Amino acid sequence: MDPKHYWVALNMVVGVGKTLFHRLVRTFGSPEQVFRSSLNDLMRVERVSEKVAREIRKFEVEKNVEREWHFIEKLELELLSLECPGYPPLLKAIYDPPPVLYFKGKNLDEYPVSLAIVGTRMPTNYGKIITEALCKRLSSMGICIVSGLARGVDTLAHKSALEAGGETVAVFGCGLSHIYPPENRQLRNKIVEQGTIVSEFPVTKRPDRNNFPARNRVISGLSLGTVVIEAGEKSGALITAEFALEQGREIFAVPGNINSPNSKGTNRLIKTGAVMVDGPDSIVQELSAEVQGYLEENLRTGQKSLKPPELSTLERQVLAVLSQEEKHIDLIIENSRLSPAEVSATLVQLELNGLIQQFEGKLFVAL
Repeated sequence: MDPKHYWVALNMVVGVGKTLFHRLVRTFGSPEQVFRSSLNDLMRVERVSEKVAREIRKFEVEKNVEREWHFIEKLELELLSLECPGYPPLLKAIYDPPPVLYFKGKNLDEYPVSLAIVGTRMPTNYGKIITEALCKRLSSMGICIVSGLARGVDTLAHKSALEAGGETVAVFGCGLSHIYPPENRQLRNKIVEQGTIVSEFPVTKRPDRNNFPARNRVISGLSLGTVVIEAGEKSGALITAEFALEQGREIFAVPGNINSPNSKGTNRLIKTGAVMVDGPDSIVQELSAEVQGYLEENLRTGQKSLKPPELSTLERQVLAVLSQEEKHIDLIIENSRLSPAEVSATLVQLELNGLIQQFEGKLFVAL
C-alpha cells in the first residue's frame, strides 16, 4: 500500500484525535508502524487507552481506505498528508496540524498571503457592509480570504472575495461530500473554480458541532492573521482568535457599537490587545515587510488591480449629497432624506472604498 493510505487510515480510527495521532507517529515512526504494533505496545503510549488500542488493532486498513478512495475519486478530490511537499507551510507550523487534508481547487501552497475573516452568523447591517467592503479591498490587493463557509460573516467574506476577482479558501467542519450549510452549494462550487475547499475530516464525515472548534484552528492556521468582524461574547469567531493567538498569528478586530451584543466580543478583543481595524491599511501595516513588498509589487505590476467599486443606490444617493467641502452627518441625513442608520452604514462603506474621508466632529468630504 501507498504510505499515504496509512495516514488516511489512522485519521479514520475512532478515538484517535489529532494530538494522539501525532504522539503515535512520533512513538512508532509512521502510521504504518502504528498499525503493525501490538496491543501492549500501543497501550504503553501516553493516553492510549485499551479501548483506543483495540480500535487501532481491529481497524481494517485496506477495506476502509479502498472505500475512502472511492469517494475521493468520485468527488475528484486531492489529498495531502503531513509529509507531502505541497502541504501548506503556515498550517504545518502549528502545534497540531491536520495529519491529512482533503481539498479541491487550487493547491493550498499557492496562496502567498492569506488572512482569515470570521464573525457572527447573524451580522447587523453594519457588519455586512464592513465585511463586504473590507474583503473586496483586501482581495484586490492580492490577499486570499480564508473562512469557514458558515452563515453570516463567513459567507459574505467568501462571496465578496469572489466578486472582487480574488481568491478564497473555505475550510469545512465536515467531510467534503457534505455541504454545510446546504444553501451554500452554489457558493461552494464557485469557490472550487476560483479558490479551494478543504477539510481534515474523512470524506463522508457528517457536520457535527464538535467538529467546528477543530475547523477553526485550521482557519487561523492557514492565515497570517485573523480578522474578527462582529462577534458576541460566546461567538465561535472568538475561538478562532484564541487559536490564532496560540499559533503566534496576528489578531485584528473591527470595533462596533458598545450597546450591540454583536460587538461585545470584538470590542473586548481590542481592549485586550487586538489590532483595531479602521480600514485595510490598518491590517496591511501589521504584516511583515516582506509581505507588504509582495502586495505592493502586485499592485505595481498590475497582477491585482484596484477596480473602482460598483456603487449601490444608497451609496450613489449619499455621495451625491457630499462635495469637496466638509459636511456634517446631520446635514447629510437631512439632504439625502435617508434614515440615520442608512446614512451611517453607507458612509462607512464609502470610506472603506476610499471614496470619502471623515474628519473630527462627524464631518465628511468626497475625495
